[in-house]
Amino acid sequence: MALLLAGFAMGPAAAAPFRIIVTSTEVPLVPNSVLHLALSEGYFERAGVEVELVPAAQTPMAITAVLTGGGEMANISVEALLGLYARGDKSLVAVGSTDKAIPYIIAAREGVTFDSLSEGTFGVGRENSLDYTLSRLVLQSRGTRIEQMTYVPLGDPAVRAQALQQGRVDATTMSIGVFLAMPERTGLDILVDAAEFYRSAPVLTKVNVVSTKVLEERAGDVDAVLEALTLAARDFAADPQLWVAAMTRARPDVEPATLAELSELYAGSWTVNGGLQMSDVKYTQTWFEESGSLGADVKIPAGFWTRFEPMDRVLETIGVSDVGDAVTR
Repeated sequence: MALLLAGFAMGPAAAAPFRIIVTSTEVPLVPNSVLHLALSEGYFERAGVEVELVPAAQTPMAITAVLTGGGEMANISVEALLGLYARGDKSLVAVGSTDKAIPYIIAAREGVTFDSLSEGTFGVGRENSLDYTLSRLVLQSRGTRIEQMTYVPLGDPAVRAQALQQGRVDATTMSIGVFLAMPERTGLDILVDAAEFYRSAPVLTKVNVVSTKVLEERAGDVDAVLEALTLAARDFAADPQLWVAAMTRARPDVEPATLAELSELYAGSWTVNGGLQMSDVKYTQTWFEESGSLGADVKIPAGFWTRFEPMDRVLETIGVSDVGDAVTR
């Protein structure tokens, strides 16, 4: 009886932390930074959910972690998620996106042209990675003979940037944030800026996924996480200086002037309504199907790999923002 009473006195066991697998070891200089800043700036805590960020080197490891119970949510590429479905694995679904389109640029050594790059070297994360796939699409639209290029797998964007600066590759893709944060850019040009890149490849690139099991067993935590991320995004959209201040605390290695410049570039990029919209999903799905990257004649209906219900519950509570990220279903 004493043990029983002691058990009651202790109260219910605390819920395990909600683990989010992220593919960056430091806070990235892109809108996806909201995943990190929602934790450091207290948004998750205010939403009533204890969150732990678990770093993974790249998307394949993030997927393995969430599939094997090493986390409840993962921030992964859409291509990787659709690849799972193409192979018959339907255990993960997208519930939101904190960075619909990475603000990619293609940077090159001074004097490199779209034509000369056909015979040059191009740094990529790995073969068939997101940067690899989208860069090929963009360069091909500019006349580069992409099948003749030599692709050099280098891993993280910072490593690719360093390789470019050292002359080990002729060009590579990275976010505008990584480029501006490079300590030395002498002899480098922006071959394709972020606006041009997105116009050539307006594809939903990254999503936040959970397993169907987590969606059933921890629905309240999923909703709380989405609410926190959305409220953080709305605050940064309303006052870019809030993002600059939060990033200054998270990344003291980056010049405040660089952060201020980025905050202006990202003004219209925040996912103030959850980021996952049916119009974007359908365009992206069609692009991947037509590209053939998922396999011949592979068709994956949008309803298979997305779940809008969690975000719809959040929007019912906090309302719909009219400053961007238009809601489509």
